[in-house]
Amino acid sequence: MIEQKFYVRYDELDANAHIPATTFLKYFQQAAAQDSAQLGFGWKDLIKDNQAWILTHMQARALQADIPLQDVTVKTWHVFSDRLLSRRQFVVYGQDKTPLFEGSSWWAIMDVQKRRLARTPQRLLDAHTTLPEGLEAEENFKAPLPADAPAYTREILTREEDLDLNGHVNNTHYAAWAIQSVPPEARQGKKLDRILLSFKNECRTGEKITVGVYPCEPNAFWLTLTRASDGKEAARVYTRWI
Repeated sequence: MIEQKFYVRYDELDANAHIPATTFLKYFQQAAAQDSAQLGFGWKDLIKDNQAWILTHMQARALQADIPLQDVTVKTWHVFSDRLLSRRQFVVYGQDKTPLFEGSSWWAIMDVQKRRLARTPQRLLDAHTTLPEGLEAEENFKAPLPADAPAYTREILTREEDLDLNGHVNNTHYAAWAIQSVPPEARQGKKLDRILLSFKNECRTGEKITVGVYPCEPNAFWLTLTRASDGKEAARVYTRWI
């Protein structure tokens, strides 16, 4: 478990001087990397064996709307691993220790040369042999789309600065592209009550991404992020705003 403090920068705020969800996701990613390193499974540890962590899916929610500029603290910990996946919890606190953002994520170890998943190390399997009681249930990440075609689409072109240490687009950019594709009137003045992110295929620089927007229940949307090069989904995202 780790608790890491972050000093929010002005370039990480939105146009209303609020901290957006994607900033919290970036901080969570950084804290998760630090906690993994403390456990002996950090990037420097794994890359020696041509391995790296990849995020497979995540569920999260904002606990307040329009979160103003302030220093924040991220608490994150490993809760369980099976043969291929490891689950991690996180919560972000504000200056007065008020929870601002929380969620769960699932990670796998990938062989970066063979481009396939590797088995979870036994030491992680032994750390937690059962799921803790009271843990938030895993959402349905495989729910069908609500329509055969999106209500509308938008195009994204990936850049070199979007890439991570593994050489493909960082997961936080998919979240940002999906959120900004939700109609402004659906999210203005509301909190992100739920976001589900499922990562399917990697993207590299110079890739054209088509974001398809599928409205479902009121103020909720499924979004597909599809590679133009081969028509495969890079990620699928669900957002609900209240």
